[in-house]
Amino acid sequence: MKSILTFCLAIISLLSIAQVSYEARVEIDLSSEYNHDDLLLFGEEGLIMTSQSDHSNNGMVEWKYEKFSNSLDRISSKSIHLGRKLYSDETYTNDKRTHTFYKDRRGNFSLVSIEATTLKITKVDGKLPTKSWMKDMVVLGDYAIFNASIRKKPVLFKVNWKTGATKITPIEIAGVSTSKIGIENFQILEKSKEVLIFVKVYLPKKELNMYLLRLDEKGVKKNTINLSKYIDKNITSISASRTNSGKYVYTGTYSSASTHSSEGIFFAESGAGSLKFVKFYNFLDLDEFLSYLPEKKQEKIEKKQKKKAKKGKEYSINFSIADHNIIEKEDGYIFLGEAYYPTYRTESYTTTTTVNGVTTTQTRYRTVFDGYQYTHSVIAKFSKEGELVWDKTFEMWQAYKPYYVKRFISIAEENQSNISLVFASGGSIISKSFDTKTGAIEKDERSKPIETGLSEDQVKRSFSNIDYWYGNYFLAYGNQKIKNSKDASVKRKRKVFFFSKVKY
Repeated sequence: MKSILTFCLAIISLLSIAQVSYEARVEIDLSSEYNHDDLLLFGEEGLIMTSQSDHSNNGMVEWKYEKFSNSLDRISSKSIHLGRKLYSDETYTNDKRTHTFYKDRRGNFSLVSIEATTLKITKVDGKLPTKSWMKDMVVLGDYAIFNASIRKKPVLFKVNWKTGATKITPIEIAGVSTSKIGIENFQILEKSKEVLIFVKVYLPKKELNMYLLRLDEKGVKKNTINLSKYIDKNITSISASRTNSGKYVYTGTYSSASTHSSEGIFFAESGAGSLKFVKFYNFLDLDEFLSYLPEKKQEKIEKKQKKKAKKGKEYSINFSIADHNIIEKEDGYIFLGEAYYPTYRTESYTTTTTVNGVTTTQTRYRTVFDGYQYTHSVIAKFSKEGELVWDKTFEMWQAYKPYYVKRFISIAEENQSNISLVFASGGSIISKSFDTKTGAIEKDERSKPIETGLSEDQVKRSFSNIDYWYGNYFLAYGNQKIKNSKDASVKRKRKVFFFSKVKY
């Protein structure tokens, strides 16, 4: 790699604001011949950085995989060459390996699997069925599984990452046309080796029914539950967890109408074949949900809520929530969700037309999706019966706006009595700890801005994120624009992709 790897291994002293220290850092010059840098974490085993060459050679592009230890020492590197028209579409990583699905516009694909310890590469090739699309890859056993559609019919598309063999599992609801079915979400429960598929059935007058299909690891259906038989609202997001006692608990968001935004959160429980209970909580019924807003906006919403209440109606506000997997406690469950909204920008472009020999150039404007802006997060405690015990809301304004729904918050520590959360915001690390019995905030700290490791560096711009790594360690990473006019060992101005080992 042409890029320069700069290791700053001197440990920076503990910050006075929060107990966070930076133990090592790697910098990669953004002007290198490689791009699309991605980081895949494997706990104490270290991490793998993936990069794509800017140039093709004989129609092939190099994809590089570099292994770093948990001290950020570079250990080894391996490459694979793929057709230049193939692009990285989906990635799934567990504690043993990472799997990346590459495809082109004609349906040709390569599934590349990398062993975390040895960087051993396994690649299988194939071609997708005609008139198909797929997303949301997960891996269970020897198969990569996709939420897919073939000729407008919902299926699970499976690729054996060792042999390349493919399987198709149709998604069907008795008595319902497949043209009326869409997969809302699907999950892999690795411990019980199950596949949970949440299916929406589109009814007349824009109404929806939500079904849960439970499959074993071979794709054999175990049972089907019509969730809408018990839920009279539109589910906008849903996820499930299996408890130690074999129960299934569900959490997510809902709305009264068929929209993608949500009005509140719900909590439900089921046995093997039916829903036992479901509870709904409007966002405005949560104690602090509006706390991130300016006081005038809060007052305006509260007035509308009281006005509706006098008429015997419920006022609601719409949000989209990226909910985490539920956390089981001895006396209940913990819900964690991150609120976001889509943003757009206006772009100008020119069109040139010629009519009767006269050429005219016009400037036009279009609205373009510009990523999701995250604003705040909700953490709540539910009893075993689904009753809301407590809730807290906190701001989490992100400089980075992803083009897909992402979970920014990492769980630093979790036990029966408390839960600690960490995330990046504005170039700093935020750490919060809650008593799971009462919801009391035990710790609320903000670190100084993420360091570069050189005392003379002045960070002019920083876009950073942080993910849990292992033990008490996290990985902070992102892009920075840095100015340094005094240190002769570095460029006066540099733009870098960086990652730092952070101790919390």
